[in-house]
Amino acid sequence: MTREELYDLVWQTPMTKLAKTYGLSDVGLRKICVKYNIPTPPIGYWAKRAHGKSVRQPSLPPQKSPHLDTIDLVSREVVAVPADVLQEQDVVRARDSGFPPIVVPAERPPHLHKAALTTARALKAAREDHEGLRTVVVPDGVAVSVGSASIDRAVRIIDALAGAAELRGYHFEEHKDGIRIVVDGVPIAWRLHEIKDKAPYVPTKRELEVQAQREEDRKRWPSLYSSNSNLKAYASWDYSPSGRLSLTFTDATRFYWGGDGRVGNWRDRKNAPLDTYLDDAMRALALGAVDIKRRLAEEAEQERRREDEQERRRREQARKERIVKRHEYLLKKADDFARYRKVRALAEHLEREARTYGSREPVDHLIDELTALTEVMGAGLGREELGREIAGLGLYAEGDLPQAGEASGDDV
Repeated sequence: MTREELYDLVWQTPMTKLAKTYGLSDVGLRKICVKYNIPTPPIGYWAKRAHGKSVRQPSLPPQKSPHLDTIDLVSREVVAVPADVLQEQDVVRARDSGFPPIVVPAERPPHLHKAALTTARALKAAREDHEGLRTVVVPDGVAVSVGSASIDRAVRIIDALAGAAELRGYHFEEHKDGIRIVVDGVPIAWRLHEIKDKAPYVPTKRELEVQAQREEDRKRWPSLYSSNSNLKAYASWDYSPSGRLSLTFTDATRFYWGGDGRVGNWRDRKNAPLDTYLDDAMRALALGAVDIKRRLAEEAEQERRREDEQERRRREQARKERIVKRHEYLLKKADDFARYRKVRALAEHLEREARTYGSREPVDHLIDELTALTEVMGAGLGREELGREIAGLGLYAEGDLPQAGEASGDDV
């Protein structure tokens, strides 16, 4: 939907009720509104409105980023899954349950899987950013963003997952955004990142001085600063690695805005570490591949129908153009036939005149030429010559002529 449509919805229906329509929490829907710069009703708005009190609805501010004009929300509408897909998913679950549990070793194994080894080398060479994270994206390694203290654990998790994937018969393909796990022909992207802790930022003495100067300038020249101007000289929050890791698998068969297309996401929780969810993650890979294959098949069928419809329209347009060409051809032949009859009538008249008044040499020559012209024009109107011209001009194609036993358009 557009920003305008979502803006109208959030001011017509309470967020808690509207969010359920799309399978979201009211907090999740409110975050989407913040992202797309859509104002939402304040606390107490609906109570005041219900009691007939005056309420204020701010207008929708303009959006500076064109790519944020359209919003995708996931509907809660239940889509019927075909029986064959459900059956295939049951088979996948049964097959996956036969593999041994995935265990992340306490120490880095001496021989790492290639994907884990490549990622480890890239992380070792990477530098920490201002938030203390090392971020790497290499074609033959996993996309990772972790703090230095979490590198060893991240590598061990990648090694365990890669080994489990190969045990299940999956293989890997390189990609500029990080290696993909290919499950039954379906590429799935994966990413491992560290969740960041947030703490109030403590400004330096210099930053406090700059902030004080900005506030002083605003008091001295208020007309130069709008009320919404951000005059803060430093960040509000300080981010740092938390030690908590998060694993995400994403459908790599197409691009999604806003992080949609997730196959699954697992992370360290208070009651269980990420390591305990790796079996669930591998099972989700297989189930996700089944669902993605179904979507790809549906999209391929839709594309086939679209192409068939385009081809049908093209053929229909070509058929109409051939009808116009045939009519133009017939009109031209009608003109040719009219000229032929006139020329033949003139030839016959001159021959009668020659017999009546005797031979006149110039007239005889003219009659001979007229007779030859009549024969040429007559031959051009003959069945054999017409057939060659019709074929050469492509006036008919397959399907234009009725089959044996069918009525032609003229008969109808």
